[in-house]
Amino acid sequence: MAPVRTASLSLVVAALIAFAAAPAHAQDAEKARELFQQGSKYYDLGQFDKAIEAWQQGYDQKPDPGFLYNIAQAYRQKQDAAKAIFFYKGYLRNSPKAHNRAEVEQKIAALQKQAGDAASTAPPPTNPSTTTPPSANTATMAPPANATTTAPPPPGPAVTVSATTEPPPAGTRTQPPPPALGEGTPTTVAEASPPAFVLSNSRLDTTAGLGPAFWSSGVNGTAKPSFVLTLTGGYLFGEAMSRFRFRAGVLIGYTFLAANDDKSNVNFYSFMLDPGLEIRLSPSGRWFLDADLGLGVQMVTGLQPNSHLLDPTVTGVSGAQGMVETRIGAGVGYRITPEVAAFTSFSQMHSGKKTHFYAPITRVEWLFGIAYRL
Repeated sequence: MAPVRTASLSLVVAALIAFAAAPAHAQDAEKARELFQQGSKYYDLGQFDKAIEAWQQGYDQKPDPGFLYNIAQAYRQKQDAAKAIFFYKGYLRNSPKAHNRAEVEQKIAALQKQAGDAASTAPPPTNPSTTTPPSANTATMAPPANATTTAPPPPGPAVTVSATTEPPPAGTRTQPPPPALGEGTPTTVAEASPPAFVLSNSRLDTTAGLGPAFWSSGVNGTAKPSFVLTLTGGYLFGEAMSRFRFRAGVLIGYTFLAANDDKSNVNFYSFMLDPGLEIRLSPSGRWFLDADLGLGVQMVTGLQPNSHLLDPTVTGVSGAQGMVETRIGAGVGYRITPEVAAFTSFSQMHSGKKTHFYAPITRVEWLFGIAYRL
């Protein structure tokens, strides 16, 4: 029975790992995705400061280099060359193998040239101590004829000939605009905004699973592992991208066990109502967790007198026998396409001890399978 105990322990460990698979990391990634979309909306509206703020918060949630690129794009739109260069360089530093590296380096070079041109064309500061003195040709108004009895009027404004003391005419010395961006929305990279994985809106789904079954009780003696096949069908409630979705389902299962004296097989057929809960683990919905709790009947066929499933003191029992069966299971799946997913799961099937049987029948099933949404 040591393999059975090991399998049961594996079931517990797998369930704990699966339920811990929705950590704060997934929540942070979800929040980062929301902030990315929010920043993109502000960018489209021309509200670059708000876009920058949203993307900076997104980078705090998930330090993805793509956020740095988008922030640089927003600063470039604001014509803040220094900050745009800073964030472009940060993007390249954190994403050394970026597919758009050459493009970003060209933008940095253009911004650096732009910043240099702006510095060289800026007017020098005016210093009163070095202001060019008025020329000798400064024109003043002549005093009136009776100037002998009145104070001379104040001198008129000096007219200087130095052009450097006046600011340049409007529009002649302004900073040249940055190169045309050519993008209406921030250009993103795969790391920051992977293509959205659109889940199927179908609510009907089916699964098929196959794997080993380990018998932990019910057999008078040693029970070797066997194989089990299960088929399920169900209806899902809730939106496709909901974190939690309830599933109303049914399950049909089959397995066997060489439990007769002549080593012939006893067959086990399960018919169950099998409601479950689907939990989305990743923002895209590709990774998910399934937990289910089933209730139904198990039909045992092929019994022979003195079968290892029967009480040794009882004779004459054979043929088909029915009993109540329960199931508890948990599994992890990955969606290959919006309609098709691969999964693995552990479950425990249990039927209480029935009259004439040796003990309660319990087995652990480890399944691998495919799920399809209609």
